[in-house]
Amino acid sequence: MPKTWKLKSQPQESDVEKYPNTHPALAGLLWQRGVEPGQTEQFLHPKYEAQYDPFLFVDMQKSVERVWQAIEHGEKIAIYGDYDADAVTANAVLQQTFRYVGVEVASYIPDRFAEGYGLNIEAFEKIKANGASLVITVDCGTNSCDVTDWCVQNGIDLIITDHHEITAGLPNSFGLINPKNPNDKYPDPQITGVGVAYKLAKAILSQKSRVIKLKGIPESEYNPTWDKWLLDLVAIGTVADCHSLLGENRIFVKYGLMVLAKTRWPGLRALLNSALGGKEVELTTHTLGWLLAPRINAAGRLEHANIALDTLLEADIVKASACAQALESVNLRRQDLTARLISEARLQAVLQAGRKMLVLDSPDWPKGIVGIAAGRLVHEFGKPAIVLERGELECTGSARTFGNFNVVEALKATSGHLTKFGGHKEAAGLTLATKNLESFKYDLEKYADSIITADASDEVVLDIDSELAPEQLSLDFFDILEELSPFGAGNAKPIFWIKNAIITTARKVGAEGQHVQFTFSIGNETTQAIAFNLGNLLDSFVSGSKVDIAVELMADAWNGVRRLKLRVLDIKLC
Repeated sequence: MPKTWKLKSQPQESDVEKYPNTHPALAGLLWQRGVEPGQTEQFLHPKYEAQYDPFLFVDMQKSVERVWQAIEHGEKIAIYGDYDADAVTANAVLQQTFRYVGVEVASYIPDRFAEGYGLNIEAFEKIKANGASLVITVDCGTNSCDVTDWCVQNGIDLIITDHHEITAGLPNSFGLINPKNPNDKYPDPQITGVGVAYKLAKAILSQKSRVIKLKGIPESEYNPTWDKWLLDLVAIGTVADCHSLLGENRIFVKYGLMVLAKTRWPGLRALLNSALGGKEVELTTHTLGWLLAPRINAAGRLEHANIALDTLLEADIVKASACAQALESVNLRRQDLTARLISEARLQAVLQAGRKMLVLDSPDWPKGIVGIAAGRLVHEFGKPAIVLERGELECTGSARTFGNFNVVEALKATSGHLTKFGGHKEAAGLTLATKNLESFKYDLEKYADSIITADASDEVVLDIDSELAPEQLSLDFFDILEELSPFGAGNAKPIFWIKNAIITTARKVGAEGQHVQFTFSIGNETTQAIAFNLGNLLDSFVSGSKVDIAVELMADAWNGVRRLKLRVLDIKLC
């Protein structure tokens, strides 16, 4: 779809001067992001020690005491986690924590196709039959009040770790560790499911004397910061869930990328090698969100998430490699299915061009893939989107947001049509009877019309940070910008406007010619660039064309030589 370029507000010289000892371009970007001068150091160089105390959660103390009671009395403990990357990494965080102190715990992940999202009583009947008296959820459970009541009646203590919005009243659980709990005072509501699980892990490991006694080690061998080794898993889940990379999430991801480079987990190392094709590259949020997370998600989307969890937990190097290859095969199938689904969904989306929210459905779309499609269509059309697998009796799907639109509030407003829903502002899942689909669409469109006040448009706005001068096309300038990393939700990679570039070469690349490899002459410099998924535009831009380009800066390494490269987001003839 065509894009409208919008240049963000530019700082005045007086604004830039408020950031002493900071490069002017970097100061301007900090100003645009709302980073106060006094916050600059923590933003650019977040400290591991700046994390909040996990015991600020109101139910953390009693939850940790219950966990240690179970450990010390030999009770069976089970972890119940959902099937996406946030949940699978959260599950792995707690599994590795219990392994560290020498305790084996069970794991239960529901089958997406047979059981659906969240907690279900049938699963808990199996968990009880296996002897567990303590169950810890990860990334789910907040809105499963029927199951929490069942646990109380059946002698299971349930500790919920979650980050989803509360839509059904507070659950009657032993402990609720959720920053969205209105009774809680935890300072950062943006941490994800894996972030909350990590907080529980830190709290469990903080019991120094108990850890030393259980592991049978002298006090001198106690490592108070062993939990740092979990941050690679935390970083993957955080980026996968597209939450703001500010606050604690910024700490998690910054340090998680460092830890990932020397990960202690053979399974994760094998998965990383598989995703990178054996190449040595700089690890960034792109590695987490576009290479690792999709492979972890693929298992639950097409088969069962246990494949991904087993990969992350595998301690044998040879077995870990086999697990990673199996996951790679599943992900390749996922990619093929996703491409077909998005192509079909795009045709429906075009027909809904005048609407402020897209609701797309088909009986041929696998429910495990609809969330990916929703996210891609939001990005492409600049509107919130819901994509559904339409069954004969029931529809199941995923919602993704755009801008400040809250998809959970939208589902609450139309909940009379829904069988089940849950999630957070940015993303949610839902189920409804097929007979209610049309009335749901009608009411949802009315709700979107009342909330989204701007006129619906066929154009997507591309927010550009600033213009880029030819002399700024250097690795030195790129490295200055990298001080803003990690990039992601809430801290997007800077986008620049380069005027009057001249195309010197252009050719299609990719299996289907969907990408374009460019060479541009900009001032006195010649710069290489890649434009992903813009192959259909190549006929309009030939060698010698003078163009304006919207770009991100990249660093590319080839044969040990590092060079600047541009990623073209959009291109227009001058």
